[in-house]
Amino acid sequence: MVDIGVAVRDTVSKFTNPTKRAALKQKLMRDLRVLRRPFYYARETERRRELAAARRKVARRTTSAPMPTPEEVLAAWNARKESREAMIRLGGMLQDLECYVDNNLRFDEFGNVSGRNGGIKEWLHERLPELHPKYKTLMRYKAMAMRLRQATDTKDPKPTSALLDERPRHDIVATILAESKPVFTQVFATLEYLLSPKTVFLDADKPKSRSKEQGLRKPKVPIMRRNL
Repeated sequence: MVDIGVAVRDTVSKFTNPTKRAALKQKLMRDLRVLRRPFYYARETERRRELAAARRKVARRTTSAPMPTPEEVLAAWNARKESREAMIRLGGMLQDLECYVDNNLRFDEFGNVSGRNGGIKEWLHERLPELHPKYKTLMRYKAMAMRLRQATDTKDPKPTSALLDERPRHDIVATILAESKPVFTQVFATLEYLLSPKTVFLDADKPKSRSKEQGLRKPKVPIMRRNL
């Protein structure tokens, strides 16, 4: 690690070509991260496992945002494919809605869990029946917002929309929104890379292009590397 630090200080500065200088520096910094990771691997893995457990936990949440109206949820749904920001706003709105509906666990006479109150699903059935068949898809957007909140360490009662409205934006939010194409799987994959215990020791894959003969390109995935 000391050798890499010396190389960054001395060798990189000798390159007059800014493109080559930046490329060498990027490679050296990647090698440094690889060397440093074993010292933080166990701690970071446990942190990510705790975040995953928190996503599965049934807990009462709070938000400073008002309760979304059926009209607002429907408008957010219709606009979800316009941009990545629109996708996140929809998920964040569902996160806010969760704070106002009853999704508490139900218990039988013996104290065992017998079910769960209707929550968002029941709210959709009663107030927005046209979106009720889309419940599972809506929950994917909500899961995206939840992961973004965890990746940016956003706590209740701060709403997800505040991450989009604040300036300057959090680095992770800015990186995700830097790519204009509203591709759900790309955004979700970026957040999964930041939060999954399985990716602690890995670098994000670089986007690859298909052959020029095909005239097509694979969708770009933002390269997010966490300095551990």
